[in-house]
Amino acid sequence: MRTKLPVPPPDAARWFARLRRHIGWMLLVKLALLAGLFTLFFSAAHRPDIDAAAISERLQLQGNTP
Repeated sequence: MRTKLPVPPPDAARWFARLRRHIGWMLLVKLALLAGLFTLFFSAAHRPDIDAAAISERLQLQGNTP
């Protein structure tokens, strides 16, 4: 004797597809925001120019710098 499995209503597949699409879009938006924040705060434009003289002056080292 076979038992019948419950059949989901026809709206269930569309609901699940909409949920997956919504989650996918939200992940893409979050990724774009993280990339934007990374670019704004950690890009090369925000890094100072550092050379050996500046480092030795900052560390108060004595002697010749190469």
